[in-house]
Amino acid sequence: MQKTGRLKHAKDELAHAARAIEAMSGAKSFGQFEAEWRTFLNCLEKAWVKTERACQPFAATFQPWQGQFHHMRKKDMLLRYLKQARDADNHSVQDITKIAPGSVGYHFVNPAGGYIKEMRVVNGLVEHYEGDPMVAEVRPPHPVAVRVKNNGEWYDPPTSHLGQPVNTSHPADLARLGLTYYQSFVAQAERKFFGSAP
Repeated sequence: MQKTGRLKHAKDELAHAARAIEAMSGAKSFGQFEAEWRTFLNCLEKAWVKTERACQPFAATFQPWQGQFHHMRKKDMLLRYLKQARDADNHSVQDITKIAPGSVGYHFVNPAGGYIKEMRVVNGLVEHYEGDPMVAEVRPPHPVAVRVKNNGEWYDPPTSHLGQPVNTSHPADLARLGLTYYQSFVAQAERKFFGSAP
């Protein structure tokens, strides 16, 4: 049995997932963005399954080893969400992303804060302001991951991953985090069962 290249198909799926992230970043429409998000989610799951299939000859040792990753896919908020969003998309009729409206936020130039003597906002625009210098931060409408329902349970967009906070619900940001995790999983599987790195 040839040992090298046995995870080629799983790595191909990860390459497709990476291209989907690039396409999401350059999408010209929400429809195109959403299609690439769906492609990404499917590629991740296919990478997982193809790794399992390629390691079937080592099932007795692979399955216990894979258990730590299987557990993480159920426990970790990001990994659980990515899997459930993919399943919800494939097995139901529901949105897995939406466009969040644009917004304008204001913060003081001085990170330590400041003083507002008077601020009058009319129809979302500052009509009059007196106080310490402030900066307006304009955020245009943007796609966000949404709560999904699968097998009667709801899954919210993640707020943490591997013990670290996730401060975004933009699908492309979530995708980058997820891709990194699955790349590591496939690389570790290849080293352990085929004696080579990707």
